Amino acid sequence: MMKCEKCGNDYISQSYFATPNICKECFDKMTEDEQRMEVEKAYNAIPKDQYAFRIGFGRRLAAFLLDGLFVYIIFGIAFFATGLYDQYKSYFMDFRELITMFSNPRMIREFTNAIMPISFIITFMYYSLEVVLAATPGKLILGIQIANEDRTYASIVTLFIRFFLKHASTILSLVAFVTLINAFDIVGSIVSLAFVVGCFFILTRNKQGFHDMLAKTAVFRRNEILEKNNIA
Repeated sequence: MMKCEKCGNDYISQSYFATPNICKECFDKMTEDEQRMEVEKAYNAIPKDQYAFRIGFGRRLAAFLLDGLFVYIIFGIAFFATGLYDQYKSYFMDFRELITMFSNPRMIREFTNAIMPISFIITFMYYSLEVVLAATPGKLILGIQIANEDRTYASIVTLFIRFFLKHASTILSLVAFVTLINAFDIVGSIVSLAFVVGCFFILTRNKQGFHDMLAKTAVFRRNEILEKNNIA
């Protein structure tokens, strides 16, 4: 619960407040000069170094690993449910058969073609939660969320742009798979390499991956993200 310092009423969300400490109802009753003073006070209370609020490499890596585990579990369930395991069971039950499969380019291509559609669907649907929730389950568990780089809530459009940039290599790989045009796969590999390198940009003072820089986003603790009217 959050308390207004003017009326003393409790509210369940920051959305009821015009500034961090004054509810909208009390704020509307104030004169223009008083409102301006409260807004300036709220703004001055915010540390000017917004980078200090951004989540660094360690926690974002932990969220990435959690998400990878969840995707792996979901894929495993789908692998059994769709009958793909039964189709390739003989290879997984015999180590020599498995070695034979992975040493045969044709069999590798056949196996890849079999799992590619379901792998893409699971990956796409799982990580598209970042567009709707501004976070994956891994981020939610760790209490972090994607927002604009100024620490305000990001719009769906911004989140979609970030999602598209982050997963461009996967999308290009799917296009290559569907169209059988290797050029898309080559471009996808280059984009994937750029993304991997760009992830280490999170170690810099800005704490933004390459996709964050392009989308003008960053990752913060959920309880430290601001409404736009609280800083302007």
